[in-house]
Amino acid sequence: MTNTFSPSFIDKADVNVPKTHRFHQLFVQLQAYQGVDILPYTDDNDLLTGLVREQAIKHYDNLLQNKSTVQACVLVLITDEPNPKLLLTRRSSHLNSHAGEVSLVGGKRDGCDATSVDVALREAYEEIGLDKKYVQILGYLPMQISKKGLLVRPVVASIAPEAVKTLVANADEIDRVFWLPLQVLHTQPIDFVFDRSSSTTSATKLHTPAWLYDSDGDGKAEIIWGLTGRILASLMQIGFGRTHAWYYRLSTD
Repeated sequence: MTNTFSPSFIDKADVNVPKTHRFHQLFVQLQAYQGVDILPYTDDNDLLTGLVREQAIKHYDNLLQNKSTVQACVLVLITDEPNPKLLLTRRSSHLNSHAGEVSLVGGKRDGCDATSVDVALREAYEEIGLDKKYVQILGYLPMQISKKGLLVRPVVASIAPEAVKTLVANADEIDRVFWLPLQVLHTQPIDFVFDRSSSTTSATKLHTPAWLYDSDGDGKAEIIWGLTGRILASLMQIGFGRTHAWYYRLSTD
């Protein structure tokens, strides 16, 4: 791997989806989006206060002014079937970043990548063995800023349902793969509470939207929140007209 990026990198390459495709209307909605191409930090965010908030706002303004481009990509992969499902993973517990969290497949841009689609598909092949011949690119969502400051481009695509059984998780990166019914994202996420207390701080709780989904019926629901949740909320708003407010609120209750 090399960190030298190609100067001819194409972020949002042209996409063509036939009118007969199940997700043609989603393609149309993604194409029609005219908002900002880098989504700001959510205003309702108790994690950003004082100087931290000022620095975050300055960082965002710099990203817009400098026309910053993609540093990482994720693949929002939906099955092409009457009751669509969306691919999610739980990251391996030994990873240095986002260990054990629910995530979309994807990762950092590499020097060999010519487009955002290349990044997303290469990472999907490395993580779950996805063969790009099964994939129809549908479009792009606005970039999000990760908590490490990376600009992340979501690439939206569909997959032939018969290809689902060909996917195998790379155990070095992923503990499990599961499929979330798209209908779940039409429902309002719950106000989920994380306990942030420690031996050196007073009891603090973090409130944030999350979807809970028990994918295998064992009573242990996956928690879909954070950057992944915000990307899926963006998909629902732009692609399906369903708005979910996003926030990070602290309390001591």
